[in-house]
Amino acid sequence: MRSYRHFSKLSQLAASVGAFVVVALLLESGGIYDWAGRLDLGPERTVALPVATALHRVLAPLRIERGRQHALVELARVGWSDDPAALAEANELPRLAKPMTPTAVVAMGTTGTAPAHAATGTKPATTITRPVPLRADAAPGLCILPPIPAISVSGTRTVALAGDSMMAVGLSSTILRQAPHYKALSFVHAFKSGTGLARPEVFNWQLEYPAMLKDAQPDFVLVAIGANDGQGFVEDGVTYPFGSEGWKQIYQRRVQAYLDMLSAKGATVVWLGLPPMKSDSYDARIALINRIDYSVVSASPHAIWVGTAGVVGDADGRFRDFGEIDGHTTRLRQGDGIHLSDDGATLITTKLLPWLAAQQVAKPAVPVVADQEVAKP
Repeated sequence: MRSYRHFSKLSQLAASVGAFVVVALLLESGGIYDWAGRLDLGPERTVALPVATALHRVLAPLRIERGRQHALVELARVGWSDDPAALAEANELPRLAKPMTPTAVVAMGTTGTAPAHAATGTKPATTITRPVPLRADAAPGLCILPPIPAISVSGTRTVALAGDSMMAVGLSSTILRQAPHYKALSFVHAFKSGTGLARPEVFNWQLEYPAMLKDAQPDFVLVAIGANDGQGFVEDGVTYPFGSEGWKQIYQRRVQAYLDMLSAKGATVVWLGLPPMKSDSYDARIALINRIDYSVVSASPHAIWVGTAGVVGDADGRFRDFGEIDGHTTRLRQGDGIHLSDDGATLITTKLLPWLAAQQVAKPAVPVVADQEVAKP
């Protein structure tokens, strides 16, 4: 009898685990497909991608995943979710107390040279730019924010938030929570986790970004992208290992094409350099991606480079988990050693948002004094 009960419990456990796996597959087949597509070239991807593709092809028509996303959006509407994508879709901006003021953020000042059209307020025609030489120096971890036109007293400025999970996690949620304090700024959700520029066959930003904007015409685009790009890829049947000369040239062209697309209708692109990473090997890959990005951005008249290593990193621009805000020690990075925490993002956004939201000072009205006839003696 005891063995029968033991067998019965094992059967119930197996059934429960099996049911959980089935439900997970139904709800996350798209996520599994994306994960398999993002795997680096090698045996794991060779095995995982065909299986994930077949699974997603069977389950996608059921549209179960869309129901899950809809549920997350509805939870966001009532304040029960802090998922940045769901918050953006629900257009719900959670209330936040007055934004924290970091005690020691250096180099994000208000002097420097702005892109030509940002300084004049004019929007350039679309231009086709040639590849620029890859810079030999590392991307700067600190920056000086150049002057940009102030917003008219009654005007607004539209800002698109673009990129991968480096924008989706930490940065976008912090910006959206602080947004009510900046009435002159409106934001457009144009980011997607798990994407990048290295693998357009997985997610093609040239096609997806215009669809994300819909009818919006951003004046500025804040970009944080590249965290998933430290991998090799295949183009025209040729495999390019990460960091090879061919890889650098192709990736630089893709960064250039992305930047050209973002600025094509006159938007000024504010490119946020990727922060230092906890893993030394991964950090070395990100350093190369930053260098390529900086080479393209620094040569563009329509873009501004914003270094983040000197803000969320230590005194030498290296990775750090903790820092001080308003005299309190707080965690600056997520547990994965990659993404920013909300407090880490705050060190950046409390400088960027006032800079973007600066408005013209209304001139005081000059009182009109009517001419008075002077009485004769």
